[in-house]
Amino acid sequence: MDTAETYRAQAAGDVAEIVMLGTGSAFPQHSFNTCFVIRTAAFEWMTDTGGGNGILGRMQHAGIAAGEIRHLFISHSHTDHILGAVWIVRSVINRAKSGGTGDRLTVYGNSDVIETLLTICRLTLLESHYAMIADLITFHNTDATPRAELPGATVAFFDCGLENVRQTGFRMCFDSGRTIVCLGDEALTERNSAEAAGCQLLMCGAFCRYADRDIFRPYEKHHYTVRDVAIIAERAGIPDLLLYHCEDRDLDNRARLYTDEASACYSGHVHVPADGDTVLFQL
Repeated sequence: MDTAETYRAQAAGDVAEIVMLGTGSAFPQHSFNTCFVIRTAAFEWMTDTGGGNGILGRMQHAGIAAGEIRHLFISHSHTDHILGAVWIVRSVINRAKSGGTGDRLTVYGNSDVIETLLTICRLTLLESHYAMIADLITFHNTDATPRAELPGATVAFFDCGLENVRQTGFRMCFDSGRTIVCLGDEALTERNSAEAAGCQLLMCGAFCRYADRDIFRPYEKHHYTVRDVAIIAERAGIPDLLLYHCEDRDLDNRARLYTDEASACYSGHVHVPADGDTVLFQL
């Protein structure tokens, strides 16, 4: 969309904003751990939270109040995705203690995620604060209830097929029929490609370029390269591909280099956002 079309669509509520709070992998030096917010006129859906309280600054910079998030999805229990959630929980508690009102926070995750988050909160929060969680937060176990209803969208949860940790992805289908699929930090693989079928935008990890595989050793970390993901996305007919959970050695050139490698074997549109970027999705 050009600028004028973008403003018209935003004013009419016809676009979702995907605000990339972080795009880096587990040990980034120059970016933040992968996490983002899908924002529409009707809801804000946060996916993963990074590895610490840096999430609060990222959210503040994006104009998103941590204590007012109502939908938080955590894909898996690795530290770079779940530790920031403790600070979201603290923000919700602090808001309630200050007299704030509003809907409860719903945390969506598999049973491993829910158990891990509650354990971390129990070990790190004040007893009185931990006791408030039951009154302020609903835990939606995606294993038991693999579906959620949002204003204007339905979310279906699925297992991403990751080898080293149980990871959940989601398929967000808007009332228009247009769909975003997120694979957490997992790449698009032969194992999970059926979950992405028919979506308009796929969000997934691509640890590094295939050309740099000997430097970053993605396969040892259970991750794939840009080229690997692009080949499968082309075969699946996915029109838009958003790549994150990347190494961050060369942020100035990463988008260009990744796009060039992907475009050699993929005919769709490639997004390689930086931290703080917003990608628009037409509803």
